[in-house]
Amino acid sequence: MSGEKIRVQIYGSSVAGNIFVKQNQASIESILNSNKIPYTFVDVAADQDQLNYMKRKNGGVKELPQIFVDGEYKGLTKELEQAVEMREVKEFLGLD
Repeated sequence: MSGEKIRVQIYGSSVAGNIFVKQNQASIESILNSNKIPYTFVDVAADQDQLNYMKRKNGGVKELPQIFVDGEYKGLTKELEQAVEMREVKEFLGLD
């Protein structure tokens, strides 16, 4: 996998006070790790430009964390968890 472009981004917050945001970030990371899908974490609390980008691309969704692939919004934790149940994680992410 070396040299491969990392296509998945998790847009979240390193300073989230909400326990559900923290749990959801951990859930997404766990799912991606168990499926050997590399990702980067984008901290919207530390980067106003990234927060603005996320807002422009996601159609008005405010909930964190959010999943993006190649810069395009894919969904939230609940959609990824549904994809896990259906064994369609890579399909959901568009990585198949």
